[in-house]
Amino acid sequence: MILDQPAFTPGSRSGFRQFVWFWLPVLAYVAAIFAVSSMSSPPNPIHVPNSDKIYHLCEYGLLGVLLGRALRFSVSPYSPLAAVVMTISLVMIVGASDEYYQSFVPGRTCDVFDWLTDTTAGVLSQVLLWRFWAWRRAVRKARA
Repeated sequence: MILDQPAFTPGSRSGFRQFVWFWLPVLAYVAAIFAVSSMSSPPNPIHVPNSDKIYHLCEYGLLGVLLGRALRFSVSPYSPLAAVVMTISLVMIVGASDEYYQSFVPGRTCDVFDWLTDTTAGVLSQVLLWRFWAWRRAVRKARA
C-alpha cells in the first residue's frame, strides 16, 4: 500500500516538517498528560462514580489517535498493522508511566484499573482509526 506521505527521513527538511506535523503533537500531548498528573487534585466537572475512567478513555484515546497517526505515516507507512501494535504498546507504556508517576504526587494514587482503562482507550482508538483508514481507502478507490 502506498500512502501520500513518504516515510520519515531524519536530517532532511521534509523530515523536520514531518516531525513537527506528526511527532510534536504527540510529545506536547504526553507533556500535558504528565502536567495534569502533577496536580494534587485535578478539576473534576463530572460528579458521578468512576468519572475518572471517562477522562482516561478520552485522554488516552486521543493519545492513541495521535500516536497511531504519527507511527502510521512517518515510521511504518507500509505496515499499518505494525503501527497499530506499536501504538497500543506505547499507549500502555505511557499509561503505566503516568500511573507510576502519580504514586509520587501527594493526593494521587497509582491505580491498575486506570491503566487498564488507558490500554482499552488505546485499543479502541486503533480500531476506530483502522476503520477510518479503510473507509478513506475505499473512497479513494471509488474516485479512481
